[in-house]
Amino acid sequence: MRVWQKFKDKLKAAWRRRESRRVLMAIVIGLSLIAGMGLGVYRAWPQEEPAAAANPVTREEVDELVLEKVQSVIASLYPWVLDGPTQVVMVEQPANPLPEPAEPQPEVEPEPEVSFEHLIWPVQGEISTPFGWYRHPVYGDWRFNAGLEFDARGDSVRTVLPGEVVAVNSNGLETELVIDHGSGWVSTYRSVTGIQVAPGEKVKQNQNIALPDSSGRIFFGLTHNGQPVNPQAFLH
Repeated sequence: MRVWQKFKDKLKAAWRRRESRRVLMAIVIGLSLIAGMGLGVYRAWPQEEPAAAANPVTREEVDELVLEKVQSVIASLYPWVLDGPTQVVMVEQPANPLPEPAEPQPEVEPEPEVSFEHLIWPVQGEISTPFGWYRHPVYGDWRFNAGLEFDARGDSVRTVLPGEVVAVNSNGLETELVIDHGSGWVSTYRSVTGIQVAPGEKVKQNQNIALPDSSGRIFFGLTHNGQPVNPQAFLH
């Protein structure tokens, strides 16, 4: 307090003097100018605007915005999708049933190939009528012989190849025996009697199947796929 009182007394004394009064007025004016300039600069200084409070976005608004973006992309890249009505299809997963066990199939035996390397003669004897066209010795006309006729000297008729009996036919005058050898080959024995095999029976090569009839003339024919073939080309 004393110091302040002394300062006030000195200030009053200086104020009474004219020279000191001018100096004090200049100091006061200078301080006022400095204070005014500082206040103006402070007011002109750009103030930072307060950050705007973020508006909360709801889930529905986000979904709506995403849907708009998706529709915009589809409309620009895949416009054909929007041409017709959209139908929601539920695809059901197909059932996967357990596979049923397959029934065992019987093994099919391969059809044996016909070999003519060891084709035997059906009877013992000589060829009386060859294969092909010939003039009938009694009637004098030309006739076609679809096989070979033998003058049988033996008492048995044998199979030339293994096979299966498919038919035994008789017209009242003579009896015919037909054997299927596979691969389209069929042999025929005609003018036989005492047949020892039946249709459906398997036969081996060189098996006795019948006897010559009373005429002693045996017909033997060989066909392939229904066409007559000259047996003399294979008999050994």
